[in-house]
Amino acid sequence: MLACAVLWGIKAQCSAVFLLTDSAKHCALTPRNIARNTASAMRPYYLVFLLLLASAPAHAQQARLDSLQAKYPFLRTSANHIENATVGLQRFYQRLRQPGQQPAALPSSRVSVVHLGDSHLQADDYSDRVRRELQRSYGNAGRGLVFPYEVARTNGSPTYRTARTSGTWRSKRVLAALPDSTLPVGVSGISLATADSGAAFSLRVPIRYWPIYQFNSVTVLRQPGPAAFDWQVLTPQRRLLGAVPGAGRSVAVMLPLDSLRTSIVLRTTRRSPTQTSGVLYGLVLENGRPGVLYHAIGINGAQVHQYNRTPQFWAQLPLLQPDLFIISLGTNDVYYPKYTPERFAAQLDTLVRSLRRRCPAAEILLVAPADSYRARRYPNPEFARVSGILRAYAQAH
Repeated sequence: MLACAVLWGIKAQCSAVFLLTDSAKHCALTPRNIARNTASAMRPYYLVFLLLLASAPAHAQQARLDSLQAKYPFLRTSANHIENATVGLQRFYQRLRQPGQQPAALPSSRVSVVHLGDSHLQADDYSDRVRRELQRSYGNAGRGLVFPYEVARTNGSPTYRTARTSGTWRSKRVLAALPDSTLPVGVSGISLATADSGAAFSLRVPIRYWPIYQFNSVTVLRQPGPAAFDWQVLTPQRRLLGAVPGAGRSVAVMLPLDSLRTSIVLRTTRRSPTQTSGVLYGLVLENGRPGVLYHAIGINGAQVHQYNRTPQFWAQLPLLQPDLFIISLGTNDVYYPKYTPERFAAQLDTLVRSLRRRCPAAEILLVAPADSYRARRYPNPEFARVSGILRAYAQAH
């Protein structure tokens, strides 16, 4: 079903937690078969879009929401409401007011949203739609966090494409059972490594996204150290644009480029025989303008407890300087053999506490999983229970 958005808010010491749920009792959907056929494609985009924009200080968005209802007349948008929004999302909405009024060189001119989830986020379908709508209203600061998924032999966002051009690469995802010190998983929930000096991959923005996601700076998130390769950023014609040395202590190094670009090549290189490997955690693409950076972090099949047990993920998360976290997890947890409601609630608490500890100024939004049908006909009752757990947690915290 295409559901309406209901937000359960709480006031907390450091940040607010909200629940975005799609309980059927808050919906007016007719006919039912239309809702079933369109739910999987439209629900996540519609719900998160309403959450971030319905109460935000941008009255022009009302026309876009009205057009959505005109296209899907069975939606009853009056059933959507946000409890405690004036307190719980106050800082985030205040930050949205600021970007256009601040010089682009100031860090405060950017508003950073981090959306954490599973396969829906890895594919970046509805998350990119939310990204574009926010940037349309509040300014476009760039594409944000990206990862060379195709080099890791998995699917990625259609907003950019990557391809291996040389060298042998291996990857590791947050799903891995045990931490691997030789290839730790970082902020993207997936990491890429090579032992080949001269290993390279390309990144390009498809033509349809050129006006939106051109970039003039690249922040390279890599593992530093005396044994780490240098990373070169080149044009497709292999002209050097900048380099990140392997030595150092900071995981993130920002490289300004000579102009707005739509394609680059990243290549490992060594200046010393002691440099033996390179580990990449991701890239952040920016355009130097004020506005919204919307970072989508998602891995196919990911569960809450898998993020909880990944130390480098938590160590690197503050590098994105988030103002708002959106957490879209729970679908895969239900199908985990060891799942129990109590275990899920405990893992959720660990996740939220970790977020608050690492980024205390950021606010937190919990998004309930979409409906799931067994054999495409029978609702899975566990998803209603997960939504109840999320709601109870938000009310209690």
